[in-house]
Amino acid sequence: MLKDEFPVSEKVALQLAGLQAQVSLGDPSNQPKPEYYSEVNSFLPSRISKTREQQFWIPILAQAHRQYGSSRNELTAKVLYLSCVMQYPLYGTTMFNVTYRGYWSFINNIILGVYCDGIMFIQPDDKFVIYQFKYVDVESILLDPSDSFITISLNHNIPPLSKPHRDSNFSLESQKCFVFETTQKHEIGSLIIAYYPSLSTWILNIVECSKKIKGTTNEDRLRLYQNVISCRRQLVDMNIVRKPHEVGGFLKSTLRRLSKHRLEKLRPEQRSNIQENGETYKGFSYSFWAFSKQQISFGLSSMSEQDESIMVHVFDSILKFSGLGISGEIIKKAEDEHITILQSILEKCMKKETLLNELYLQMIKQTTDHPDANSRINLKNWAFLCVLCSVVLPSTKYIRKYLMAHLKRCASDYMSEEGKYARFAETCVFRTQGCRRRQWTPSSEEILCTTNRRPCYAKIYFMDGKYYSIEFYPSSTARAVTEIIKKKIGLQENSKGYTIYEVIGATERSLLPEEKVCDVMAKWEKYRTSTQQGGQNQTHNMTNSRQNQFMFLFKKHLFIDRYINLEDTVEKELIYHQILHNLRSERYPITEMEAIMLTALQGQLELGDCGNDLCDYRSVASHCLPPRFVPNIPHEAVAMHHQSLRGMLPAEAKKSFLNLIQSWPLHRSTIFDVMQSFTSKWPRMLWLPFDQKGDSFAGTFDPREHF
Repeated sequence: MLKDEFPVSEKVALQLAGLQAQVSLGDPSNQPKPEYYSEVNSFLPSRISKTREQQFWIPILAQAHRQYGSSRNELTAKVLYLSCVMQYPLYGTTMFNVTYRGYWSFINNIILGVYCDGIMFIQPDDKFVIYQFKYVDVESILLDPSDSFITISLNHNIPPLSKPHRDSNFSLESQKCFVFETTQKHEIGSLIIAYYPSLSTWILNIVECSKKIKGTTNEDRLRLYQNVISCRRQLVDMNIVRKPHEVGGFLKSTLRRLSKHRLEKLRPEQRSNIQENGETYKGFSYSFWAFSKQQISFGLSSMSEQDESIMVHVFDSILKFSGLGISGEIIKKAEDEHITILQSILEKCMKKETLLNELYLQMIKQTTDHPDANSRINLKNWAFLCVLCSVVLPSTKYIRKYLMAHLKRCASDYMSEEGKYARFAETCVFRTQGCRRRQWTPSSEEILCTTNRRPCYAKIYFMDGKYYSIEFYPSSTARAVTEIIKKKIGLQENSKGYTIYEVIGATERSLLPEEKVCDVMAKWEKYRTSTQQGGQNQTHNMTNSRQNQFMFLFKKHLFIDRYINLEDTVEKELIYHQILHNLRSERYPITEMEAIMLTALQGQLELGDCGNDLCDYRSVASHCLPPRFVPNIPHEAVAMHHQSLRGMLPAEAKKSFLNLIQSWPLHRSTIFDVMQSFTSKWPRMLWLPFDQKGDSFAGTFDPREHF
């Protein structure tokens, strides 16, 4: 109550204060001492106590003590106190201050309330409940791994609001995703888990099947193992793998020179392997398929000598990546070195099918029957295989079949980390198959996310400077990520014309629908690396760092009439901020009078009704006008127009702002700066606009004529 979490009136607050004083001080005396009530804030919330000075509250609190607490024992006073507080809807609700990261018709700084049945969105000033829903209506709750964000997604079939907002125009029924920024995301998640454990798989970021896991029987294990054996024999029968005895004369001559003692030592080891793991099939022993900590001297598949030499060195790199040397000794390397090794291997193999198929056979070998399934070496190999499955799949269907049989067999172990990696790799295969091949090797961020069995993420910026951390998969295209963004910001599903832009310094490019977002991130990393290596001095590096700032930008791409719905609050906000950016970038030819009117409307939005004192409108003008207009804005003229807007609501002011912009014929055109040299009658620098009409493609405008 003292934290003002309940909307108590002054009368109720004094009643509660009287009961509290009875519990802490006992029965009041006929002449109460003022010092007993001097700590006013220990009896009343600050919202009420600040309405009077302290000396006036002391006799009022003493009177409340006599009136409401006198002659009651301690237990009765406590019961009455709790009975009064329990009448409020927010009783038992734990409140967290959060900031809504999106666009709606309400303030962004609200209170997120967590209680036994569900979650509330609460208005801070009067504790009015904006929106509430039960835990059973929640589809997922995700804690952002990189930022202080918590995302709440609701089921699409939740019932209508039981308590409508007092503003009839305000509705959240169509919005199913809410993103909040808070430093207490882990506390919120822990409390939700305590109330509703079914959501723990989402909040704890457990990438596991939510269904009840059935126990794996011995028959299941035998069947999965037989599938692996069958796939191996298919590879042998189709001559995809290379027989060990066809390696060449070098190994044969080496074997001839082995001492009798060494041969006698090898024979029992070979017999024991055959007894434990089955007979050799057409010369392919168990050791050919299983994990090896020793360097191989030949390729596993049929390939040219040149490719084989490359893949023998690749296997050496695989041993180093897992933490082993050529002779099997353990080697510790930094994480950055591991990423560099993995990237170099993929760069060698992902462009050529024979090398890629060989790489898959080597990685399946290194993740097969490791002596210690949960060892760091084995898990590093599994992490490598997960990255490989998320980037590109083998071209040969028999190797793909062998890969799936291997993953299913290992995924049946639900108790080990190896099983978790196998299930994640299996999921990566399903997402990667059928997708276009990647153009770039994975970036360091993508590799770190995949090796930790997490989706990739990137910051997506908006025209107002806000950003979201969006999670997606390595195979996700720009079209798929656009749909994720639309859902996350509450944009209607049928909204069209939006896309993701790649921004590099002062240039931007819209991503193609089937372009992979992770490919763009990998390209950026290549550019950064080459820039750092090519920089010769500090000044040069600083200039490049300013020019080569990479980011993703989400905005409207196609301004087509049927694609624009200003009745959608989120879309109206997006277009409004995009127009503000175009105004600041001098993409609209405004006159001085239009600049005054736009500043007045923006002032009504930001400042409310115009007061009696003359305001300095330069800060307001800097949000909606080109920089060269701001210092010379006539404040008296703006104030006069601002005065005429008295009583206009923010939504109406924003609508008038957009209507004023729409008076320009090319307000929905995308404008490009071009240079012409074919006639002297036109200026050299021109605008080339593109819009939904064909007759604007050849239009040219001199921007200087409009200022």
